[in-house]
Amino acid sequence: MAWHSRRTVAFTRIAIVSEVPPSSGVFAVRDGTSYLLVGESWNLRARLLDLANALEGPTELHIDFELCPEDQRETRKNSLSLEYLADSDPAVVSALPGLHLREGVGRTA
Repeated sequence: MAWHSRRTVAFTRIAIVSEVPPSSGVFAVRDGTSYLLVGESWNLRARLLDLANALEGPTELHIDFELCPEDQRETRKNSLSLEYLADSDPAVVSALPGLHLREGVGRTA
Protein backbone atom coordinates (compact mmCIF):
# COMPACT_ATOMS: atom_id res chain seq x y z
CA MET A 1 0.00 0.00 0.00
CA ALA A 2 1.76 3.14 -1.20
CA TRP A 3 1.63 6.56 0.40
CA HIS A 4 -1.78 8.26 0.24
CA SER A 5 -0.71 11.90 0.18
CA ARG A 6 3.02 11.88 0.86
CA ARG A 7 4.95 15.03 1.58
CA THR A 8 8.75 15.04 1.62
CA VAL A 9 11.07 17.31 3.60
CA ALA A 10 14.75 17.35 4.45
CA PHE A 11 15.56 15.78 7.81
CA THR A 12 16.65 19.04 9.42
CA ARG A 13 15.26 20.87 12.43
CA ILE A 14 14.43 23.92 10.28
CA ALA A 15 12.51 21.87 7.69
CA ILE A 16 10.66 19.95 10.37
CA VAL A 17 9.57 23.07 12.26
CA SER A 18 8.54 24.95 9.12
CA GLU A 19 6.94 22.15 7.07
CA VAL A 20 5.70 19.35 9.36
CA PRO A 21 2.46 20.04 11.22
CA PRO A 22 1.93 19.04 14.86
CA SER A 23 -0.70 16.54 13.71
CA SER A 24 -1.40 12.82 13.80
CA GLY A 25 0.28 10.80 11.07
CA VAL A 26 2.91 8.36 9.84
CA PHE A 27 6.43 9.00 8.62
CA ALA A 28 9.49 7.33 7.18
CA VAL A 29 13.13 8.37 7.24
CA ARG A 30 15.09 7.53 4.12
CA ASP A 31 18.56 7.84 2.70
CA GLY A 32 18.07 8.28 -1.04
CA THR A 33 15.69 5.49 -1.98
CA SER A 34 16.45 3.27 1.05
CA TYR A 35 14.01 3.53 3.91
CA LEU A 36 15.65 3.29 7.32
CA LEU A 37 12.77 3.88 9.71
CA VAL A 38 8.97 3.94 9.67
CA GLY A 39 7.00 5.41 12.53
CA GLU A 40 3.81 7.04 13.69
CA SER A 41 2.90 9.73 16.16
CA TRP A 42 0.00 11.80 17.40
CA ASN A 43 2.32 14.82 16.91
CA LEU A 44 4.58 14.36 13.88
CA ARG A 45 6.54 17.58 14.43
CA ALA A 46 7.43 16.74 18.04
CA ARG A 47 8.37 13.13 17.23
CA LEU A 48 10.57 14.13 14.27
CA LEU A 49 12.27 16.87 16.27
CA ASP A 50 13.10 14.27 18.94
CA LEU A 51 14.66 12.06 16.26
CA ALA A 52 16.55 14.98 14.69
CA ASN A 53 17.96 15.92 18.10
CA ALA A 54 19.20 12.34 18.56
CA LEU A 55 21.28 12.50 15.38
CA GLU A 56 24.77 13.88 15.52
CA GLY A 57 26.02 16.14 12.74
CA PRO A 58 24.56 16.90 9.33
CA THR A 59 22.82 14.18 7.36
CA GLU A 60 21.54 13.67 3.82
CA LEU A 61 18.33 12.06 5.09
CA HIS A 62 14.78 12.93 4.09
CA ILE A 63 11.40 12.42 5.70
CA ASP A 64 8.28 11.24 3.90
CA PHE A 65 5.07 11.72 5.86
CA GLU A 66 1.32 11.75 5.58
CA LEU A 67 -1.37 12.87 7.95
CA CYS A 68 -3.86 10.28 9.12
CA PRO A 69 -6.38 9.89 11.94
CA GLU A 70 -5.21 8.44 15.21
CA ASP A 71 -7.25 5.26 14.81
CA GLN A 72 -5.52 4.48 11.47
CA ARG A 73 -1.89 5.26 12.38
CA GLU A 74 -0.83 1.81 13.59
CA THR A 75 -2.31 0.08 10.54
CA ARG A 76 -0.70 2.59 8.15
CA LYS A 77 2.67 2.29 9.91
CA ASN A 78 2.56 -1.49 9.70
CA SER A 79 1.64 -1.57 6.02
CA LEU A 80 4.29 1.03 5.12
CA SER A 81 6.86 -0.93 7.14
CA LEU A 82 6.05 -4.13 5.28
CA GLU A 83 6.24 -2.38 1.92
CA TYR A 84 9.31 -0.19 2.38
CA LEU A 85 11.46 -1.87 5.01
CA ALA A 86 10.96 -5.45 3.86
CA ASP A 87 12.13 -4.52 0.35
CA SER A 88 15.44 -3.18 1.60
CA ASP A 89 16.12 -5.62 4.44
CA PRO A 90 14.01 -8.55 5.62
CA ALA A 91 15.17 -8.17 9.25
CA VAL A 92 12.74 -5.56 10.54
CA VAL A 93 12.40 -5.03 14.25
CA SER A 94 10.24 -2.89 16.50
CA ALA A 95 12.74 -0.84 18.44
CA LEU A 96 10.66 1.82 20.15
CA PRO A 97 6.93 2.29 20.58
CA GLY A 98 5.54 3.62 17.31
CA LEU A 99 8.68 2.84 15.28
CA HIS A 100 9.92 0.10 12.97
CA LEU A 101 13.51 0.20 11.75
CA ARG A 102 15.92 -1.94 9.80
CA GLU A 103 18.09 -4.19 11.93
CA GLY A 104 21.30 -2.41 12.92
CA VAL A 105 20.12 1.13 12.13
CA GLY A 106 20.81 3.57 14.94
CA ARG A 107 22.91 1.16 16.96
CA THR A 108 26.52 1.76 17.85
CA ALA A 109 29.17 -0.75 18.78
